[in-house]
Amino acid sequence: MDGKITCSTANATILACKKIVQSFNENIYELALVRTDWTPAYAAELKGRINTALADYLPSESFCRHAERQHYVHELMISALKRVSILRALIKVDFKEDKKFQKYLFEELGYNDYFSDAKNGDYHSLYFLLEMLHKNMSSELSDLLTSKSIPLALIQNLMDFDNQLHEFKGCFDLINSSDHLTEEGKRVINAIFSEIKDICRVATAYYLFDPVKRDQFCFFRVMIGLKKTIPQAN
Repeated sequence: MDGKITCSTANATILACKKIVQSFNENIYELALVRTDWTPAYAAELKGRINTALADYLPSESFCRHAERQHYVHELMISALKRVSILRALIKVDFKEDKKFQKYLFEELGYNDYFSDAKNGDYHSLYFLLEMLHKNMSSELSDLLTSKSIPLALIQNLMDFDNQLHEFKGCFDLINSSDHLTEEGKRVINAIFSEIKDICRVATAYYLFDPVKRDQFCFFRVMIGLKKTIPQAN
């Protein structure tokens, strides 16, 4: 079928969605208490919809062929998320007496716009957060941050992440990449992705004190789990 996705990261996102939908179905009777529109019928319909999308738009043989590159991207993004989270925590500690400046930093470095979605597994948001960090981290701002307890190496590492991730920018542009998907394919895949992100946001809050189930609705954790089921590149 024309319009199949060729980007391995996009493929992995869809496979992660499938895994999350499976967990959603398995826990639907409990999760139905959280939202009135989360019913067994809705869960079954969503599962059927994503299976149809997978059949129509996912070239599994291409995904397996590029598994090594795929694993590299995932590990890169997971490491980046860890470091942007550490930088945010350090800013909150070191500048806790200056809330106005702290607010300025989070706005300037992209945390206000992208961190919430990034920590919940949105690859696009993490990419844009790194891009904004790279764009607005001037030498003056870096000097100001490191004048406290923030290591210069942490900031430099985040700058390196952004440079590496530019190689994979096309993998995060599902909406604008007509070379990878037909218009109908883009609409279907992005609608599913958006819907599952919303499910993850609510489900991770519900399972806050149940780390096993919480991880079942975290994109990054699910991505890591996918590595165990994907053939390794030769």
